[in-house]
Amino acid sequence: MQSPKTLVGALALAFGSLAATAVPTAHAITFELLDATGNVTGVYNPAESAWQIAPGSRSRDLSALPGGGFSILLDPDSFGIGELSTQRSDIYGAGILLPASAHGYRVSFSANLRTWDSYNDENTGVPPFPDGSLGFWDLFAVNANITGYYWNLVSTVTDGEGGGEEVPTLAASTLINDSVVPTPPAGSLVQYTNPGDNPSALPGATWAWGGRDYAAGYFESIGTSGSVVLPSSAPVYVSFVLDTRTEPFADTDYPSWGAFGSAGTLVAVPDGENGLRPGVEAGNPLLPVDGDVEDGVFEFAPFEIVEGGLGDTSFLFIDPDVTIGYLYKVSGGPNFIEILLPTLDDPDGYEVQLLVSGDWVTVGNVDDGGTFTFASGVNTFRVMGISPALGLDPTNPIAFVTGVKFDDIGTVQLEMQAISVPIPEPESMALLAAGLVLVAVRRVRARR
Repeated sequence: MQSPKTLVGALALAFGSLAATAVPTAHAITFELLDATGNVTGVYNPAESAWQIAPGSRSRDLSALPGGGFSILLDPDSFGIGELSTQRSDIYGAGILLPASAHGYRVSFSANLRTWDSYNDENTGVPPFPDGSLGFWDLFAVNANITGYYWNLVSTVTDGEGGGEEVPTLAASTLINDSVVPTPPAGSLVQYTNPGDNPSALPGATWAWGGRDYAAGYFESIGTSGSVVLPSSAPVYVSFVLDTRTEPFADTDYPSWGAFGSAGTLVAVPDGENGLRPGVEAGNPLLPVDGDVEDGVFEFAPFEIVEGGLGDTSFLFIDPDVTIGYLYKVSGGPNFIEILLPTLDDPDGYEVQLLVSGDWVTVGNVDDGGTFTFASGVNTFRVMGISPALGLDPTNPIAFVTGVKFDDIGTVQLEMQAISVPIPEPESMALLAAGLVLVAVRRVRARR
């Protein structure tokens, strides 16, 4: 038998509520009331029903967090997909109209954002990396103004396909085109407050981020927190968006995705020439491509383990969602040989179980953040004992990142299911195959 080969599967199937013990609610989207000097006087807590969903998103992409505040997933169907994948051209996210107040609001949030695309041109002075290309293609933005929601202010190529509200606030002749901020992000954070005399830029206060370039394998990310302040006594429209379709730069190539207010563990990963594709680090796992959390099953794009590559000599990280456990199964290819479990401040750690003569048997206990090696390769196992006190969110695709190694190279056919209710017998579990596939070529899109 060959030496153990390494594939890390970070599978995140989340059922339950967000982990207030493991992740502070300060990461959530919150709305603070201000006094005349800009000091915080209180927190406004809107109902979840007060939110408006952006044209490209669905209501389940918005979550109210148990500790207060909200989280918004930006196109979870695209989480973790590769550079050459496609993404619907749309505006993803959500917005809310905050009521009139004495002196306005400060809106605070965390941002975990990923892009294969750019929001940059030659006028920014930030050149592309070698063989990279420029354009105002994908933008992440938080905007607060007294005029309207983001998607009703910008000039878009097509009507939204997701079902959210889209009723342009401005006349067609005054809708805003790319770039919607005077200084495009070009791989950095930009904050801009419109003094009121710039009709070609977003009104109010804007926080924005986007990539430096696209193509040639350059993947970019950011994990940070931010805020926007709008000292107005009028009602305030606040929008959290990923925009891939504002004119004149819009297409379906080079996808982007992320979350505002997420209580997960996404962090910034190396960018540009050192850019790491999803799956290389636990902070940037390969995520499910179907984004459907309703049936508790997530499907991954295929990935092939090759000699000396990702998943062979280094871990490949992927991620589903969970509450109290996961079931993992290989239906074809090499078997599991070792696992690496996440650090979630679970005081009791986890149980590793194998199916023996039709019964699940605990074969080892693993500390929080620890590893376990099987005596020989196995094609099925499950991890149990995840503390319900962690309250992992069913809509959060970065809830539980697990590493798995395999005992050989080759294409692996991986199945998994989150365990969140009393567990049925193994033969009655509904498992959805998710194969793993080599992305071996790149393409540079011709954009005008």
